[in-house]
Amino acid sequence: MSVPPVDSEIQALLETTDATDAGVFPFYGLASVLAEPALYARLREHPDTPVDERAKVHDLFIPGPGGQLRLRVYRPATGHDLPVILYLHSGAFTYGSPEAEEGHALRYALDAEAVVVSVDYRLAPEHPYPAATDDAYAALTWLAGHAAEIGGDPGRIAVAGVSAGGNLAASTVLRARDLGGPEVVFQVLIYPALDSGMTSASMREFTDTPVLDRDAAEWAWRHYAGGRDLPPYGSPVQAADLSGLPPAFVVVAEVDPLRDEGRRYAERLSAAGVTTELIQAPGAVHGFDLLFPTARVSERNLADQVRALHEALHP
Repeated sequence: MSVPPVDSEIQALLETTDATDAGVFPFYGLASVLAEPALYARLREHPDTPVDERAKVHDLFIPGPGGQLRLRVYRPATGHDLPVILYLHSGAFTYGSPEAEEGHALRYALDAEAVVVSVDYRLAPEHPYPAATDDAYAALTWLAGHAAEIGGDPGRIAVAGVSAGGNLAASTVLRARDLGGPEVVFQVLIYPALDSGMTSASMREFTDTPVLDRDAAEWAWRHYAGGRDLPPYGSPVQAADLSGLPPAFVVVAEVDPLRDEGRRYAERLSAAGVTTELIQAPGAVHGFDLLFPTARVSERNLADQVRALHEALHP
């Protein structure tokens, strides 16, 4: 399999953007970050990001499986009884924070007209599987009982996740179905990491792609899984049955090792009777909408993400 060409606009940004502007990882690679503690520490910082005056932002703390669990809430300044989006950030299971993806969360809150609740879940390697997915599910169960306290409607909860967060989102809705937990009306999986076995064709063959390649994915899984074979709540492709899950919106990036596992998961959801929309962003690299939001392919895809959320949450 040949690697598709990168979108020309993203390629230009990859060649001209300073690493300090893009968060280090895309330009140094995860393996290099692991070898440089100072770089790795920067990825775990909670950056100060602009807050849109149209949204109210605050932190709250709930009981979690590992102690207090921080949730960062983004609520449009207008409206009441709004739908709720549980948001799970990216970061290869090992870094990231709600603040690092504040732009994404604000976009969802304002344009999808929803209360966004971003989970500051525990990170590997200090907290390997199942810590992060336990935190995500704890946040969902708390929201189901307390959404009204933040101006949300407990009958309209969506779960959205990006990359590693896409894994946690898929896991959360699987667990809610299996345990008879809170009802989720929609799931959004953005270039999700779903297969700890790394068995897809794109994962095997995309060994030198920008931002994320096979070695980086292997590094992330090693820290999250600790060398274990993960069950479906850690590796959702292992789930034998995908029926009865909420409608899904799945995004994959064409130039991304995670592409084929995302496509396959979307196909399996559809085959199981789950209404599923799959979008493959042409020429896009992993993390394109977060790292290069002004690129046209990113702008189009972000608009599609918001459109899908708004249609699902405001029927």
